[in-house]
Amino acid sequence: MAAPSEICRIFSISELKPFQAEVIDNLLNGSDVFLSVKTGAGKSICYQGFQPSWTVHHRSNDCTVLVIAPLISIMKEQTSYLRSVGFKATYIGLDDKEEEDIMQMSHDFLFSSPESILGVQKWRDTVNGPAGERIRLLVIDEAHTVIHWGEADHTDEPFRQWYGKLGELRSILEWPVLLLTATANKSARKKIEYKLGLKNCFYHISNPERENIKLFVQKVKSTLPLEDIFHFILSKLKQHQHKCPRVIIFCTSINTCGQIVTMLRINLGKEMDYVQMFHSKITEDVKDDIRKDMEKEDGHIRVLIATSAAGMGVNFKGLYEVINYGPPKDMDAFVQQFGRVGRDGVQSKALLLYNGKQCKNVDSDMKAYLSNVHLCRRKCLLEAYNAQPSVTVKHMCCDICSKECACGEPECDTLSSPYSENVASQSSDMSETESENSATGSDVDQM
Repeated sequence: MAAPSEICRIFSISELKPFQAEVIDNLLNGSDVFLSVKTGAGKSICYQGFQPSWTVHHRSNDCTVLVIAPLISIMKEQTSYLRSVGFKATYIGLDDKEEEDIMQMSHDFLFSSPESILGVQKWRDTVNGPAGERIRLLVIDEAHTVIHWGEADHTDEPFRQWYGKLGELRSILEWPVLLLTATANKSARKKIEYKLGLKNCFYHISNPERENIKLFVQKVKSTLPLEDIFHFILSKLKQHQHKCPRVIIFCTSINTCGQIVTMLRINLGKEMDYVQMFHSKITEDVKDDIRKDMEKEDGHIRVLIATSAAGMGVNFKGLYEVINYGPPKDMDAFVQQFGRVGRDGVQSKALLLYNGKQCKNVDSDMKAYLSNVHLCRRKCLLEAYNAQPSVTVKHMCCDICSKECACGEPECDTLSSPYSENVASQSSDMSETESENSATGSDVDQM
């Protein structure tokens, strides 16, 4: 590959991490690579550094890296960055004037959605034609979307069907594939490997544990009104307004997002100005405004109600509390979502609120996590990744381990569940839900 010092010079980094150098070497040797490391660990440098490395290795500038990305915001950000360090980069749809250059594959980096590169005939023909021979590496960013978005969910159609057809693109190109994700358990990796026809694949899989996030689970009655469930959110907004600690509430559907926003609107006055909603039906302009605000630590938005659409492509700042209202369908989605908080290493909290009716379509790993009432939640979660927890301070781990902690440290009492704030203000309501803190095994089996 290009001298590590040259890659470091181009991208203004002090040194390549061992896994980055290893990935680039494997790609240059023709191996497919599946890379799963935590968000912020430096996945992008693996394909960014490949381009100059291939150029040096083959003594040719005849190299285009094709990157499949799920969101326009990611394409914009990466294109802007790569241009700023001297590369010719673009994405399909940025500028009609660039179409001829794209058809000649004259860029160092080309970003696209699967819908564009596979679903639009002229771009499909470009990849399949002589110009496509310039493509030396296919990158699939957020690779878990291949199955999460590309496969039908029970009776529903796939969320984005072209993600499930990326194997067609793989069959056209002879060069290696690099798959990037922060979360992919063993079962998901096998499905993705099969769908894409990976060969001679090199795997680098890291432990997805986020040591600075404490885990909480709270089961509530399905008949409990939303204003009672989220009373602690209402109280914080009314009390602190623009200084309310920032929180994101992930929902499993757009409909549920709307129900929570409606409840907040009914119960709030001017404080509603600090609430926003983010999902796939929101216009791109509004999404961009939300992203820009959430990237400011002191941004105006203090409570964001969102679907999984906000689980990627947003660099949340000043966010140390996340709530899942209803369990995601699998552990990968759960880890992806609660991993939005505490990106700067500050101690944070992740609360999973759910009722039995919300658990019908979750997978076996998620059922095991919900039914657990005695084991460390972190240990239960990481079993899906064949990993072990590293957190040893019980009061910083999860709500179950906290009960066993007797360290006497001040934080031992302050790292409580966000939902426990409902107890003081709604003791009568909590009396009927406290006994349902977690589902029993039989409860979950019947879900």
